[in-house]
Amino acid sequence: MQDEWLRALFACGAGCAVFGMTYLLTRNIVAATVPGLSTAVGFAGFNLGRRDTRALDGLDKATITRRATVAASGRAAWRGQVEGVTVALAVLIVVHLPTRGFMVDWLLPLAPALAAGLARQGGLLSARLTHESAKASTLRPVLNRNPLAEGARH
Repeated sequence: MQDEWLRALFACGAGCAVFGMTYLLTRNIVAATVPGLSTAVGFAGFNLGRRDTRALDGLDKATITRRATVAASGRAAWRGQVEGVTVALAVLIVVHLPTRGFMVDWLLPLAPALAAGLARQGGLLSARLTHESAKASTLRPVLNRNPLAEGARH
């Protein structure tokens, strides 16, 4: 549990660092806020995606009980709400920046949401890629029942 809090703190710290560095370089609040928020929600989305995969893998498919299923789905719903509120807050912050225009009001608020969504999918995928699969020699060979593949003629 402590690792999850450290990852959340790292996400906030990375977002603040990107915001600070971008503001120092550009002296523009819009140019600093969008990448800073996108970085923060991106790291948070990646961590939540990894956590979703770990929670799903933690359920034993053979001996799962109804209580364990309800508890796991409740925690998954909580993670989904946290991610949704975080992204919505980031979008609202970008929308309420002092600069106005089509780009700032309509396109830039999509950047944190897009970063969070892609990062969450990356977290789900990275957790799946770390699993070991069974060796090919342990799998039963599949018979090909397609007569055209065997060279049979009609």
